[in-house]
Amino acid sequence: MNFQDNFLYALENTKIILLPRRIVSTFGTTLLHYYLVTEDLDKVDLCFVREGKLEAERPRIITSPQFAKLSLEGFGKEAQEYAQWLLKNSQQGNVSFLRYGFLFKKDDLRFNEVKGSSEEVCNRLKEELVKEGNPLSVLLKGEEELWEVSLLKFLVDWVRMSMGKNIQDFRQEGFI
Repeated sequence: MNFQDNFLYALENTKIILLPRRIVSTFGTTLLHYYLVTEDLDKVDLCFVREGKLEAERPRIITSPQFAKLSLEGFGKEAQEYAQWLLKNSQQGNVSFLRYGFLFKKDDLRFNEVKGSSEEVCNRLKEELVKEGNPLSVLLKGEEELWEVSLLKFLVDWVRMSMGKNIQDFRQEGFI
């Protein structure tokens, strides 16, 4: 399977179990707490739970040529290749758009093995997160070998969800 097929497989198999109740802040930093569940490929009823933080910088208005300088510090090779593939397949001329910056803090990454099916593990975690009530927690289910691609897919989707409100905020303040 080539890397594009791997991306598509990871994208199709990424599920958002619990969506954050807030969007990316237009004028400040947003700190997202993520949990990503994957299944062990060799053992039945064993899952891996990665927990970490993603820091979203305030969006900035940029042009298409500036987008080519996208940097994904802390992400692995597969995630870097996916970002390049995304850039190549989403450029539609010279337009202005919002740039969202994310900092992936691997030093904050926690990795746990948890017994149970991915469905059971996701249900338990979702219940705990709902009780905690953090509006910036997200729970995802992804593929073990491409978990970072799953995380990036969520980020792209979350930015899309945030974009309308962010553009409205920029217009209201006279920036665009």
